[in-house]
Amino acid sequence: MNIPNTLEIKAFMHCAKCLREIPDGVSPAEWARVNVGWTKLGLQVWCVRHDTNVVHIDFQGQKHPANVRPTDSEPPAPSSKDTN
Repeated sequence: MNIPNTLEIKAFMHCAKCLREIPDGVSPAEWARVNVGWTKLGLQVWCVRHDTNVVHIDFQGQKHPANVRPTDSEPPAPSSKDTN
């Protein structure tokens, strides 16, 4: 499976309260103050500015493939299962 580690975001998640308060000339990406992290259910995006939930995704106990390498890292060496 090839999961890229380049910027592939097509639709950003923003706090609705932050979107209403953005100063003129500032982009939503520049204005965002979010924490993103794992929870018992899955993944949560939290607005630091407003101390509120943006989105909490329940993975329903399922494991999903992920790419956690930074963009400037070398690709991992192929494992024996990759060469079959």
